[in-house]
Amino acid sequence: MKNNKSTSLKAFYFSFILLISATAVAQDFHFSQFDETPVQLNPSNTGVHHEIQLIANYKDQWQSISSPFKTFVVSFDTRLLRKKKNHIGFGFDFLNDKAGDAAVSTNQFNFSLSGIIPVSRKSLFSAGLQVGYAQHTINTGSLTWGNQYNTSAMAFDASRTSGESITTGSFGYVDLGAGINYSYGTDEMYISANNARKVNIGFSVFHPHQPVYSFYGDASQKLFTKFVFNGNAAIGIKNTNLVLKPSYIIFIQGPAKEITPGMMFQYILQDPSKYTGNKKPAAFAIGAYYRLQDALIPVVKFEYANYEIGFSYDVNLSQLKTVTTTRGGLEISLRFVAPSAFSKPRTEARF
Repeated sequence: MKNNKSTSLKAFYFSFILLISATAVAQDFHFSQFDETPVQLNPSNTGVHHEIQLIANYKDQWQSISSPFKTFVVSFDTRLLRKKKNHIGFGFDFLNDKAGDAAVSTNQFNFSLSGIIPVSRKSLFSAGLQVGYAQHTINTGSLTWGNQYNTSAMAFDASRTSGESITTGSFGYVDLGAGINYSYGTDEMYISANNARKVNIGFSVFHPHQPVYSFYGDASQKLFTKFVFNGNAAIGIKNTNLVLKPSYIIFIQGPAKEITPGMMFQYILQDPSKYTGNKKPAAFAIGAYYRLQDALIPVVKFEYANYEIGFSYDVNLSQLKTVTTTRGGLEISLRFVAPSAFSKPRTEARF
């Protein structure tokens, strides 16, 4: 058993170290609490660690820079064929994002489907597919352009033409994604024992068909394929209330790369009552993520029975801090999951 635990934990850390050599640069919008967006990160997470899950995420970013960026996501996923050896996961999610003075908006709806195959009581593999539709809109009425600056009068002239050739205020496309995931888990995460060792390692691909992404009607402007590497673990400190939860996420999309490792320290406040159900499990977690060359992200979470709420804040550390005065974005996550994270699963790899 020790060899199995050691091998799985080594795989988690090795997969992170192998990818850490990439260089972090600017990246498109993302949620800092990436552990709270499992289906958006990898469709193979659909229905894997639970029977029913509902998550809502909200981020209000860069209040100090003109119009803030606001993003809202809600997702639902469930596990089907629960009495069978192999399972199917099904889910859907909706994203709304509005950015800046031009109110550049994105609305996207996705469906996800996964196949879940337990290899043993301690490990399972899953693979998933995602299909959706994205609609992007822009309001150019509130924008100003360099061509509208009158150099002779040394003043801005709104009556001058912008010289921009935006042909449409909106465009849309069918979006695709796919991913695989491996999970390993053993023992229990209760105060009385707390000797659990649980690991997830995943890889996913989005926009493999590179859809056209342009308000100018330029077919040569395409959305880069995005590759996502992620991993997380839960390591109980035996005979204590403490659980260590390291995790990482790596995005690679065209010239943009993002690397975010993190560590959460979870303290189990109380175990559930074994027979009456009157005593509900509860836990508190505190920790931080670090987005390389960009931001430090303190995080706090509280779990009670089937519910979890999380708060985080991006403290900007990049060159942008001159404008943001280190203020990044507030993020809130809400989760309902059944059975609860403290319940004993049929397959220990689920957590």
